[in-house]
Amino acid sequence: MTLLLSTTSTMYAQEETGITVTGTVTDSQGVPLPGVNIKEQNTTNGTLTDFDGNYTITVSDGEATLVFSYVGMKTAEIPVKGESSIDIQMADDAQSLDEVVLVGYGKQKKISVVGAQSTIKADELELPVANLGTMLAGRISGITGVQRSGLPGYDGADLWIRGISSFGNAYPLVLVDGVERSLDNINPRDIASFSILKDASATAVYGIRGANGVILIETKKGKIGKPQITLDYFEGVTHFTKTPDLVDGITYMNLANEALTTRGDLPKYSQEYIDATASGENPLLYPNVNWMDEVFKSYGRNRQALINVTGGAESARYYVSLGYYNETGLFQTDPNVSYDSGTGFERYNFTSNLTLDLTKTTDINVGIQGYLSDGNYPGTPTSANISLEDQIFGTALEAPPVEYPVLYPGGYVPGRSANGGLRNPYAEVALRGYRTITRTNLNTNLNLNQQLSFITEGLSLHGLFAFDSFNEQNVARSKRESTYFVDANFPYTEDGGLLLNETYTGTNFLGYDRSNGGNRRFYTQVSVNYDRSFGKHSVSGLLLANRTDYSNAFAGNFTEAIPFRNEGLAGRATYSYDDRYFLEVNAGYNGSENFAPNNRYGFFPSLAVGWVVSNEKFFEPIKEHIDYFKLRYSDGLVGSDSGAGRFAYLNRVESGQDGYYFSENRQYVDGIAQTYYGVDVVWAEARKQDLGIEINAFDSRLSLITDFFYERTEGAFLNRSDIPNYIGLTTDPYGNIGVTENKGFDGTLNYSHQFQELRLSFRGTFSYNKNKIVENGVPEQPYPWLNRQGTGLLANVGYVAERLFTLEDDLDGDGFITTEDGFPTQFGQIQPGDIKYSDLNGDGQIDAFDRKVIGDGDVPALTYGFGITAIYKGFDASLFFQGQSFSDRFIGGYGIRPFIGDGGEGNIYTTSLDRWTTENNDAYATYPRLSFSASGIGQTNNNQNSTWWLRDIDFLRLKTAEVGYTFKETFSKKFGVDDFRIYMRATNLFTLSKFDLWDPELNTNNGGRYPNISVVSLGGTFQF
Repeated sequence: MTLLLSTTSTMYAQEETGITVTGTVTDSQGVPLPGVNIKEQNTTNGTLTDFDGNYTITVSDGEATLVFSYVGMKTAEIPVKGESSIDIQMADDAQSLDEVVLVGYGKQKKISVVGAQSTIKADELELPVANLGTMLAGRISGITGVQRSGLPGYDGADLWIRGISSFGNAYPLVLVDGVERSLDNINPRDIASFSILKDASATAVYGIRGANGVILIETKKGKIGKPQITLDYFEGVTHFTKTPDLVDGITYMNLANEALTTRGDLPKYSQEYIDATASGENPLLYPNVNWMDEVFKSYGRNRQALINVTGGAESARYYVSLGYYNETGLFQTDPNVSYDSGTGFERYNFTSNLTLDLTKTTDINVGIQGYLSDGNYPGTPTSANISLEDQIFGTALEAPPVEYPVLYPGGYVPGRSANGGLRNPYAEVALRGYRTITRTNLNTNLNLNQQLSFITEGLSLHGLFAFDSFNEQNVARSKRESTYFVDANFPYTEDGGLLLNETYTGTNFLGYDRSNGGNRRFYTQVSVNYDRSFGKHSVSGLLLANRTDYSNAFAGNFTEAIPFRNEGLAGRATYSYDDRYFLEVNAGYNGSENFAPNNRYGFFPSLAVGWVVSNEKFFEPIKEHIDYFKLRYSDGLVGSDSGAGRFAYLNRVESGQDGYYFSENRQYVDGIAQTYYGVDVVWAEARKQDLGIEINAFDSRLSLITDFFYERTEGAFLNRSDIPNYIGLTTDPYGNIGVTENKGFDGTLNYSHQFQELRLSFRGTFSYNKNKIVENGVPEQPYPWLNRQGTGLLANVGYVAERLFTLEDDLDGDGFITTEDGFPTQFGQIQPGDIKYSDLNGDGQIDAFDRKVIGDGDVPALTYGFGITAIYKGFDASLFFQGQSFSDRFIGGYGIRPFIGDGGEGNIYTTSLDRWTTENNDAYATYPRLSFSASGIGQTNNNQNSTWWLRDIDFLRLKTAEVGYTFKETFSKKFGVDDFRIYMRATNLFTLSKFDLWDPELNTNNGGRYPNISVVSLGGTFQF
């Protein structure tokens, strides 16, 4: 690795007796290094960096040389050359690799870390997107991430560490500056370090909160020196990665007629009507609308402006940043309305960290972070089950292209249904009013560090108090206008105008509705730390207590209004000998309100060992090629209280249940019933084991870190399915009955090489896991393929589709497939061209006993990424690819299954053109024989979830590409700038996948979700 050096040439503290130099020392990952030894060469003058890596030293003159040394880093000799500020990034020393990394509740030398963790440089996360989580998959080993939607303000990714390992909540704990917070709205330029903790030894100290892994984020702190200002701005163009490709109106009508006539019904559209539509002479009477074009714009934009300032003296350092992000969405708007129904999201970020040295042994850090965001969206009503994007996309996929035009003259909204069904997609997105969502979030934390060396060397006390507050206001100004329809048989009035027949009576004024949400969190933590070396022996210890109080300010019931509380104790003890042998013991003792008092607390220990083989004498002969070789192993327990619900040991009695009619007047009275049966459940426990290997080779140009892991969870909370109905329970109680296993491997590979002035580097990551259900409390099934034991947690279940029936299968020639033709009964009447299913139990009938596991689910088992970076003089360029494998989903619903709505409603994908017909008697055509309406022949049979509708959603995507140029210092100085870089960045440029209906990451079975976006941006970074 190379030594990075940045200087500021203007001297601000020079006297006749010498020159004062200040700066910050970081490791190769950009993490500040405390305790770095800094000496003026050939003198006894020296100092050490503080906890945040800052230093101040006065040297004899401007020609002096500073020597930076630290265990695990290569010693650096830097000429002062009259500079007053020198920041350096020290290079790894392959002999020991002892740079400091973040671990649970503290920091450790990298060589001593025996837990499984992964890190990423913060500058790799500085990308033109609103949500940090969307950029993590493939960049950091152990992370599985899927971006389910691209809607501005709702474009976060689902994240898991080492996949899904058990029932219930599987999302990781995210800690920002030691406090549980979301990473969705963090400004990436405020991040100093980013790590994930993956195994029991790394997460045990977090107790139940760390059961699914931990993401650690530390924000930037101030640096000693004059104010340093960084300004970054970019402007980007956005467009969709992929939108549904639907048939045109002519094709739609021909397919509809085919679906009817080939099933023995009359056609819906006459040839005259089809010809009139094809001519385009009168689109108001014979429309042909591409609803995707009418609902979406082709391009949008995003932009971001960031500024941060850092500086300070030895006793007080500060870091302050402001950020602004704006993105316009791609929903269409109507130019004739007086309100803004466009889709847009903007956010203002603020971060401030102030560090004060109260004494030589006492320092405090006051941190304030927060954001204010405003989202503007169409006024289309939403509900708990139907999102804005689902509603708008749903109408576009439901409305046929020939049903009605976009608008009638005068702005009248077309519509055919008297009850308001089959809605106009354009009206839904552009004429339903608008909705605004305002969110404010304030995070505060106060840290106190007290060195207790007067008691014994290496002893310290740490305290943390945090208060976080979140508020949301949702204001809906919505309306729904009247709809009209023109009958093509009687289209005009006597004076020649369009005869508009009102089909739905609405309103043309904006209503008003609002809702509020919010929460607050108090967090308190106190710890005692010990870290000391005795010759070749090093020991450290941690004792910690914490408590969290979380309140939902707008809870919907009394139970949810009670503050959520958890508290715990944590401990850690480490020992190392001669940087060769390492031992670490961790433990968490946690309490949960979900359990009865006698089961409330759980103890979860872990043990880890490490061996740096390359520090052994017998390894020296091969050190010329392999610089560093380390083995580590960890084994431990983690606990979970997720899945059983709050106060799981208490019975719940509710009113508003089934009642009875009393008296002669039959007055109905609501009943009171027990709706939840309290059970004395206990902690679910997972045993996690991890074997890790770390290798550096060829003078540290090549590095590999890989881990193999196994996890078994016992006592997971599930509803009991083995209780007979005759017992009379209204609901199935919970029990500690679930058992699962999860195993896999993950790793990171890095390689870099210097070719004179050209530097090339490669980085690749991979994360693979395979989970399975061992026990789920379901009784033994009649047939083995019906049992879920041994299958994946998210496995897709359905029928095995062998092929399509063909004309040759209709042995008796009656046009139907029946038992007379030698086939089992399936679902209703079926004909040649319909799907043929496997009769797994051979009983001559296709039914629920013939369903089995046929797919893995939509969370990939394998996530990977790889990229290359090239730097030549002032130029830099990089490419990064991200992919996923072993994932699938069922496709279905409007658009995918033709004419499935009542009355044959539904748009159609162009893939339906490859379909079975009597002329195309292909048993493996993409689509079965068409049928019209929900009750059409073959519709029930063909719309079963089966392998026919299961699609592989694996992909490889060019996630990011960037090219930049950093101007020489002599050029920058002319404009009063210390450093100046321009760049072009792009995300989601293209995707390679067998699945081409919509973006494979979207959480939808028919493409009815706001697509993910591709961004091409141009920007610049200035440092003063």
